[in-house]
Amino acid sequence: MKQNYLRQILSKLQTGIIAKFIAKQLRQPSGFFAKIIGKQMNQSNKILYGLTIKTMNPKDGDSILEIGFGNGKFFKQIFSTAENLKISGIDFSPEMVKTATANNSRNIKSGNLDLQVGNSDKLPFSDNSFDKVFCINVVYFWQQPDNHLQEIYRILKPDGRFYCAIKSKQNLQKMSFTQHGFTLYEEQELVNILQHNELKVVEVNKNTKILEKIEIEAICFVAEKVFSLE
Repeated sequence: MKQNYLRQILSKLQTGIIAKFIAKQLRQPSGFFAKIIGKQMNQSNKILYGLTIKTMNPKDGDSILEIGFGNGKFFKQIFSTAENLKISGIDFSPEMVKTATANNSRNIKSGNLDLQVGNSDKLPFSDNSFDKVFCINVVYFWQQPDNHLQEIYRILKPDGRFYCAIKSKQNLQKMSFTQHGFTLYEEQELVNILQHNELKVVEVNKNTKILEKIEIEAICFVAEKVFSLE
């Protein structure tokens, strides 16, 4: 009986350690596992990218920034939607920037794509630089979201839009790793935070699909830079 009890404790400890490791890697992929995590994120984020790109509907000549681009798999898809796009990306993980650079060498050499290591609470871009800024599964990791959103507001052009894609709180609560370092949001909570930072939510789009027998609810918030919410 004692052995069974010890096995249960060890199993729970092992599960907790694995969950913490996955959470840490999702926040900032690093080391040997970076490429593995990047590929896994592509699979799990495919639904969110599809929804976000459709919602964003890039126009010819748009200047676009992605925050947290992972291994950069979806840049080619964005470039295919319009002509003369200028896309920039910033990611917290040096390994992901290195991999994404290798995966997108043609667009980088042409000058249409610029990728940098950095954090979104201190963006290395001038005021009023972008028509559109987007991030996918990133806001969970912002300990002080106001700092990040104020930077996004600063670099957006007047009437520019921020596209923020997440999985629903109900989805994420079923995943044990989200107990470690994730801040999960109800829809209205995130709307309130965006609007507190002068990013007026003008649209919320959703898409639900089954991925490996798990229902995934993707949500894309569209917030417009305004000087007054009146």
